[in-house]
Amino acid sequence: MDHFCPWVGGVVSETSFKFFIQFVFYTFVFCTFTLIVCAIFTAELRRETGEVNPHWAVGIGLSCLFGIFTLGMTLSSVQLAMYNLTTIENLNRRSAVWTLAIRVPKHMLSKLDPESRWAPTFRTITYPLPPMPLNAEATAEHQQYPPTGEQHVFAILQTLPGENPFDLGTSFKNLQQVLGYSILDWLLPLKQSPCADHSSLESAFALGPVVQRLKAEAGLEHPVTAHGEPRDRSSKRKRRRGRAEQHS
Repeated sequence: MDHFCPWVGGVVSETSFKFFIQFVFYTFVFCTFTLIVCAIFTAELRRETGEVNPHWAVGIGLSCLFGIFTLGMTLSSVQLAMYNLTTIENLNRRSAVWTLAIRVPKHMLSKLDPESRWAPTFRTITYPLPPMPLNAEATAEHQQYPPTGEQHVFAILQTLPGENPFDLGTSFKNLQQVLGYSILDWLLPLKQSPCADHSSLESAFALGPVVQRLKAEAGLEHPVTAHGEPRDRSSKRKRRRGRAEQHS
């Protein structure tokens, strides 16, 4: 959810933000068309008769007023979509700090052992959480922890002030998350926004380079180069050895 908009009589959220952008854009187009038509007819009538139709004059005023308003709403909404932010998030986007819970891969859980040489630079949280303290009459079986089921360990990471973990790196990619991947999706209100698809097991929303950098800095994955490729020195060495053997 973003906010309640009295102009459309409903909530502007991830499921309706795309349609809101299309609504205000087409309203602006309609107001511009009405303004042009009324202005032409008024000018012709005044040239032929020297009079002005008051209804057309009112139409010019209203179309001009709502045209300016909807143009501002369109530009503001598109700007938010380019940043991949909601209206509320945009209020402090330059200073906001996001706290993320990123699941630690299973093959790295052994490194979190206190006896491991690898010292993590982040806090962790494990789910399921420990049960609440029970009364003295409860049996030890009911107070057993950790539970016998599978546990999930998450690293608690924080962004720098002003960083947006949902910024995909380019304005075009961010717009695609709201408007869709084809020109028809951008023009016609037929499909939901891709950001409303929460089928990914990694995150409810697509994550950008900021999250990849945080994971690399925490040692949860290979560091990423400026070209978006992982830095795997061992693989580079193998390629160099292979080339040397071919030349020899």
